[in-house]
Amino acid sequence: MIHDYDQQEPTAVDLAAIEVEWPLIAAEFDLLDAEISLIYAEDHGGPTALDWRRVRRAEARITQTAADLTARQREHVCRLVEVRLSTDCAYGCKVVACQICGVEQVSHRAVYGCPNDASRAA
Repeated sequence: MIHDYDQQEPTAVDLAAIEVEWPLIAAEFDLLDAEISLIYAEDHGGPTALDWRRVRRAEARITQTAADLTARQREHVCRLVEVRLSTDCAYGCKVVACQICGVEQVSHRAVYGCPNDASRAA
């Protein structure tokens, strides 16, 4: 994914990627909270078995969420939307990106006069 860091706002593709990964982000926040509790507990008599259990459960949740996310990404069907004109094609072909995974590709079209249109070869 190509990023334009001069932009003030995230693109639709960026927001879609964040939405897809949000369960993993939330799981990582839970682990961070559990680890902060361990640090706090060190100053107040030491962590309890419940503190350690909270850390282990948060780590397990991250592992499971990451595995689920990976499985979903392999199974998804890309929903492509036009994001800009291609700079690599002189015929005005479009660059399209998946709203879910952010993968980009150039859509060459004979309608634009492009000789690279793959659909003509079929």
